[in-house]
Amino acid sequence: MKKKGFSLLETLIVLGLSLLILLAAFEFFGITRSLFLKLKEAQEKNQAIQAALVKLRIDLLRAGFGLEVPLRAGVIEGIDVTGTSLLILSREETFALSTDASSGERRISLERVSGLSPGRRVCLADEGEAELHTIAALEGTTVVLSGPLEASYLGRAAQLLLLEEVSYFLDDRSGILRRKVNASPAQPLLDDTGLFVPVYRQEDNLVRVSLAGKTNQERIHEFSVFPKNLGLVHP
Repeated sequence: MKKKGFSLLETLIVLGLSLLILLAAFEFFGITRSLFLKLKEAQEKNQAIQAALVKLRIDLLRAGFGLEVPLRAGVIEGIDVTGTSLLILSREETFALSTDASSGERRISLERVSGLSPGRRVCLADEGEAELHTIAALEGTTVVLSGPLEASYLGRAAQLLLLEEVSYFLDDRSGILRRKVNASPAQPLLDDTGLFVPVYRQEDNLVRVSLAGKTNQERIHEFSVFPKNLGLVHP
């Protein structure tokens, strides 16, 4: 007895069903892949935002470090917020005077000048006086200031404080949050930034920062910091 095989119609039906299953499988794979890529992109953006917030927190906690005298004298502020720009000041290095400095002079003799350069901001301070200046030039171990001294300082009691200036600002055109240290070029910290709002309440010594991506501005990342160095100066 001969075995009966599949008819042409049955073969076509099986092929059609197999094709439908394959098409469905490919569509499901495409949807799954697209969803995976979106979740991965969202996770990477979230990690980038968290890394930026950590960097911000570290810089804010350093605000006012080593600047007790000029802060008490009201010569500088450890934190300055202008619109969506944030400036953080701290002491980068200390330099000892080799001789006394008299009021009206523009030259200060130091024991060393390594680390100093024209354009950097410095603060001359002793136990009770402080004033802010910009370095105009260096002549050996002598610092030439952009303006004359307002007061006189004893070499054994005074110090020249080199300021570290860290600024954050949002480039609206590119949507990039940038970080700039002193006179160095501003470096990109976070791409695709849609919101950057720093707020400093000096009366409470509290900084609050809000940050969000451009594609998901509804999800705002926020944190608050109490800059302890400023709190010690202005309790």
